[in-house]
Amino acid sequence: MSLLCSQREPCARVYSIFGSFTDSLRDSTSVTPTDNAYRNVTQMRNMIRKNFPLLVVKATTREDVKETIAFARQYNLQLTVYGTGHDNNGRSTGNDTIQLNLSLMKDKVVDLNSSRHGNGTISVGPGNTWMEVYREVDKHGRVIVGSSTQTVGIGGFTLGGGHSPICRYYGMAIDNLLEVEMVMADGRIVTATNDSVHTIYNNGSTSNVTDTDFFWAVAGGGGGTFGVATRFLFKLHTPPEKIIRVVLIYPIYSLFNENIFAQVFSKMKELFTEDLPHEWGGFMEIDGLDNLFGAKGHFAFVLNHLGSKNTASYRYLESLFDFLPKRRYFDSKVFSTFLDYEKGIIEKYPYYLTFGFNSLISESNLTTELRDYLIQSVLEKHTTYSKTTYIATLIGGKMREVGTESTSVHPGFRSALFSMSGNVAFGVHGIPEVQEIHEKSVQINFEFAKFGNGMYPNEAGECTPDWQKNFWGSNYDRLYQIKLREDPDVFFTCDQCVGSELRQNESTSSCPIPSTSTSTSSSTPSSTPSSTSSVSSESQTTASAFSKVYPTSTFTPLQTENSISLSTEVNPQVSVWLFLSLLYFLSM
Repeated sequence: MSLLCSQREPCARVYSIFGSFTDSLRDSTSVTPTDNAYRNVTQMRNMIRKNFPLLVVKATTREDVKETIAFARQYNLQLTVYGTGHDNNGRSTGNDTIQLNLSLMKDKVVDLNSSRHGNGTISVGPGNTWMEVYREVDKHGRVIVGSSTQTVGIGGFTLGGGHSPICRYYGMAIDNLLEVEMVMADGRIVTATNDSVHTIYNNGSTSNVTDTDFFWAVAGGGGGTFGVATRFLFKLHTPPEKIIRVVLIYPIYSLFNENIFAQVFSKMKELFTEDLPHEWGGFMEIDGLDNLFGAKGHFAFVLNHLGSKNTASYRYLESLFDFLPKRRYFDSKVFSTFLDYEKGIIEKYPYYLTFGFNSLISESNLTTELRDYLIQSVLEKHTTYSKTTYIATLIGGKMREVGTESTSVHPGFRSALFSMSGNVAFGVHGIPEVQEIHEKSVQINFEFAKFGNGMYPNEAGECTPDWQKNFWGSNYDRLYQIKLREDPDVFFTCDQCVGSELRQNESTSSCPIPSTSTSTSSSTPSSTPSSTSSVSSESQTTASAFSKVYPTSTFTPLQTENSISLSTEVNPQVSVWLFLSLLYFLSM
């Protein structure tokens, strides 16, 4: 039976089926496009990724997660899995999908007497933000490896690997993950550790088997790929004596056109090596904004040190703190707990419009070519209303003690110095330029790829060349085989996720071809359309530009006997709806 509310069946018929399903859920709630709450529950942090699901299920139990998966499979509906909306590339949302919203699954259980780890563990639901978890573990005098951005959620962050301001001392999030519970496409409920899998089958029977593949794959293979994670168990750690935040801000060029960036870059290259003490973490930021004194751009360090100033690890960077003192701003602040440190990190723009990209940068990548590219990239004015910035998370340290094949993240994570992410961002006035901005971001993504050894999928760009290799490197083949073993129909799928090439509809690709004059990776996405299909933004209305960049349908659904849809083909009105929604939210 095929239910198409625009042709064979009235929409009331479709929504009566939705109603019967949602009434059957035990404790969860649902939201449809006609509900007042729909606008808020479908909002993405990166508002360019706003989409319009057919139905949102706000699950509270793993049983309702299981029922939602079964319903989506029964009616051949693509399922998207939403945690907190921090998803720059929109993998957790989609038009005409069933969106499984996990934001209400906020269980938190601390066990300081756990046999699983000497300093205790915490079991958390996927709906928690990291700030909620930080507050909970702080009550017990512990710390945990999580995101520096307070509103980032547990699920996608962890399943993608998870770097942190303190990962150089404690390891990545997946290095601290002990157990994950996941609901699979066929209804199995799996609880996995690094060497075993416990399964509850649909008929109620159970099994316990030795399995080193499952946990390896899900802990680093990315969210929305193998199943829906409903619980995580993490290691806890005793906290440092104190945390010191050090901020240094230099101009890229001085008022008299002195290249300050080049000098500081050389100093950083001298100090930021494998000898950098594990106690140091934090970020490096680069932007092209002018300041009040006529200087151009900013090169900033926002570093954190675990422990007091009266230590050899802190003194290691003192020569940086004293470098070009008349050319920089310097600030140092001491925090008694990691929670207090995190409270000081404020999201200036909780909602934004941006296209991002990423590369894993090692010491050998800190070349003059990279230095000059970064300067050019942030100072160049690509369009009237866009700007390019970079934030590099300091990694390495403890992370390097884990083997390149011990987890499924790209092997480059275990040798890199920075996970450097760039963004081409714009405001409401840049919306008419979205086509041009998007094409420029894809070009920069291609260019920037050559400077690193791999990419962080959680922060990488869409239209990434040879994404399988760039995201997971030599680990991809094993990930692919485990994906087919656990989800042979590729029910769980998202853009540039493991196995998604089996579901990708190449005819709806939105990836432009970068300029051939630019030196880029030798590989290009298999879904790149011919150059004749590219249309200049000058000849497009804003709505049609959005339609090209964000097609309504990206994936070819599996054909089954039952299907539900609100339309039979790509709906051009969705692009207009998206444009008007962006204007509305930006005016709030």
